[in-house]
Amino acid sequence: MSCGKICLDKFSGRRIMSSGMRKARGELKMRNSLRTLLLAATVLSPGTALAQSEDVALQDPGATEGIPEIVVTARKVEESVNDAPAAITAFSGETLQDRGLIDINDIGAQTPGLSFSQAFGRDTDRPVIRGLGNVLAGVQFGVESGVAIFIDGALFRGDVQSLNFDALERVEIVKGSQSALYGRNTYSGAINFITRTPGDEFAGTIRARAAEFDEYMVSASVEFPIIEDGLSARVDGRYYEYGGQYRNSLTDRLVGQEESTNVALTLYATPGDNLQWRTRIAYEEQDDGTPALFLQGAGENNCSPGFRSANYRGSSFAFPFWPVTRASDNENQYFCGVIEPGTIALNNDPVPTPFRTSPFAPFTDTVIDGTAIDGYYKSRWFGSTGLDVELNDDGWLLQAIGAYRNEFSRTGTDSDHSDALVYFILNPLFGPAGGVPNPDVDNPAFANTNARRIEDLSADIRLLSPTDRRIRGLVGAYFYDFSLRNREVTFGTGPDGAVFGGDGTYEETIRNYSAYARIEGDITDTLTLGVEGRYLSEEKTRAEFDDRPIDFFSSGTITDFVPRVTLDWQPVPETLVYAIYTEGNKPGGTNGSAGADIGREAYKSETLRGGEIGFKQTLLDGRMQFNAAAFYNEIDNVQLTTALPVGGGALTSVATNQGNAEVLGFEAEITARPVQPLTLSAGVAYTDATFTEGCDDFQYVLNSGGLVISDASNPTAEEAPLCSIAGNRLPLGSPWQANGAMDFRTGFGSGTNEVFANLNGSYEASKFVQVHNLAETGDTFLLNARAGVQLGPIELAVFGRNLTDEDTIPLATRWFDLRYGIGVTGVPGEFVSPANGGTAAPGDPLADRSFPRAFFGALRKGRTFGVEASFRF
Repeated sequence: MSCGKICLDKFSGRRIMSSGMRKARGELKMRNSLRTLLLAATVLSPGTALAQSEDVALQDPGATEGIPEIVVTARKVEESVNDAPAAITAFSGETLQDRGLIDINDIGAQTPGLSFSQAFGRDTDRPVIRGLGNVLAGVQFGVESGVAIFIDGALFRGDVQSLNFDALERVEIVKGSQSALYGRNTYSGAINFITRTPGDEFAGTIRARAAEFDEYMVSASVEFPIIEDGLSARVDGRYYEYGGQYRNSLTDRLVGQEESTNVALTLYATPGDNLQWRTRIAYEEQDDGTPALFLQGAGENNCSPGFRSANYRGSSFAFPFWPVTRASDNENQYFCGVIEPGTIALNNDPVPTPFRTSPFAPFTDTVIDGTAIDGYYKSRWFGSTGLDVELNDDGWLLQAIGAYRNEFSRTGTDSDHSDALVYFILNPLFGPAGGVPNPDVDNPAFANTNARRIEDLSADIRLLSPTDRRIRGLVGAYFYDFSLRNREVTFGTGPDGAVFGGDGTYEETIRNYSAYARIEGDITDTLTLGVEGRYLSEEKTRAEFDDRPIDFFSSGTITDFVPRVTLDWQPVPETLVYAIYTEGNKPGGTNGSAGADIGREAYKSETLRGGEIGFKQTLLDGRMQFNAAAFYNEIDNVQLTTALPVGGGALTSVATNQGNAEVLGFEAEITARPVQPLTLSAGVAYTDATFTEGCDDFQYVLNSGGLVISDASNPTAEEAPLCSIAGNRLPLGSPWQANGAMDFRTGFGSGTNEVFANLNGSYEASKFVQVHNLAETGDTFLLNARAGVQLGPIELAVFGRNLTDEDTIPLATRWFDLRYGIGVTGVPGEFVSPANGGTAAPGDPLADRSFPRAFFGALRKGRTFGVEASFRF
């Protein structure tokens, strides 16, 4: 939706205008109206053709229309993005189409301050705003990125990479902590996708796209009145398919395929002048292939020599059921530098594999499938409903939003990301009697195959006072309930997994209650002060099952109060200056039995205190808009990923609080329309997100030459300098981002014929993949273009994505390399008898005996050309 300087709230019918603007805007409106009348008189005078209006606009810069302002709901009321005292980047549906932005990856590239990396195909979204992210977000239960996704104002915890962008009215990215008003997990920001509301006239669109690598898309929508001026409906749908462009070297089959279907029904009712109701029910089915992931192995490590390297590993009697162990004299424990794209080698299909039926039997090539299921499958229902009731003629408003999601998913990946195929059920010491694995029934180790059922429910109700009063506000209450049931899938269970409650199944829940309020008052006609706050209580539980009813159960509850104070000054209608103080909370949680077994059962909430100052300026009669913000935050109890040994060379990754940090930076965006057909935009963001203190266990391993720290949460005086990460950058975030776009659209001939072109690009500086600040992704530059013609209701376009054929990896994850074996040679032993391999005396340092370190990364989609056509009716 776009509007002029005075914005009409499409949903509630309220006019949004801050006090102090009315008189000045009235004068401005009168001047603009006079200018419009003079222009109309010129254009419509006898002998003047309608087509000449474009020529007048080109000759007279004063006749150029201003940049359409977008109405946003970032502060729970609808207002122009240029009048909202917050750092917001917004995209209208028209902008999404003109620039060819088709998913959240494209949104991230065009939004300064938002970094989004497709790390696991279209699964496990991990958006990062202003440098605040977590390596385990979406992977470890309860660990979240700090950025919440909303659809039509309702919290949505699912992945959104397969969202139907043709159904969107706009996208809002709100930067900075929004915990006080938005609630849980808006610790560093929020992304709100607003879908289209049906109008009261019959209309529709059909769109089709075809591109290289067997990419096809067709979408359609139709909206129509059911009851005149009372009830209307919209139906939209999309089918998308992508064939993949990379091959698995072990099978020569394509990987990275994507397929999804979206359908939705939206109903919009206005049974009376004071009542509006909107409901949307959407179904999505996603069936993606194995993601294009590769392993950069321990043999390529080039820095930090020590015991945790491939040189000190070899074959082991304890784990004989895997391919022949590789040998290496590489003593380096880590990789320093940019991780380059690598070769995909995954056991996700039946392949000949060295295998033996007992610890002493010879190896034979046996055809084994490493994963019982492959790729990512999801079927998801998501429904939301909103009610807007004007309680009286004074402007009091009651709003309610509710949402429900029901999702079933299957995940199947070879999560060691290499050609190694390992079975850990080996002999009577480590498994059932006999201990011989059966490849037709048993899963290999690190086969990530599971089935999940997720349900969540949210309800948000609030009362808003009239917006045209000198003192105004709102008060609300919020409830959120989430449950996840996970079942392991093996060759013996079938694709839907084991019976829930049996061995290897678990259940996780989240329940959040909160109350919030905001009061805002005009100190003068140009100065406004707003205070808001939220009290929250959240409980998380985890129950793990085996042959007994419950094998492990843990729960934890956190409570907190998060305030936010905003002071904004609007000396003239075109200028806005604001300052914000805010606090945020990223909830803590439990690490389950894996963490409990090593003394890390739970982790605390990560908290934020800080603020920002911002400036918004409209220039040249609305033909230029400049927004800028600078921010500073102090972070306590940063949630880190800690990989700790659990015995026998095995590791487990848990979330811990082992550091504090500070984040500072700025963002700036400018949009200009120098002449009517041309719109230019650019943005830049700088983020300095660094640890001020902290101790990381693997930082100690790297600096000590491969020794194990005694306790990373309480290091000794000798250990502290070697485990310190103070001064290191937080992982996953980029220090510099820049983007730009050029949109050209002009009419020709008569009627509604137009020719258009768009060029947009982005730059993102290299991101570190872990807190050690050694391995990184590399600088990334992307360039996209789209051009075409509109002939009345028909639009034809050609496009190119990633025109520079950028091949830097979107993201990488610190991992391990099984291929060099689990046997340990030439390193200090553990405090056990020599018969079990121990050689160290009490007090001697212990070597890290775990798998050698490696990295897995995702491959970026290469240069792609395609065509698109649409028809509106």
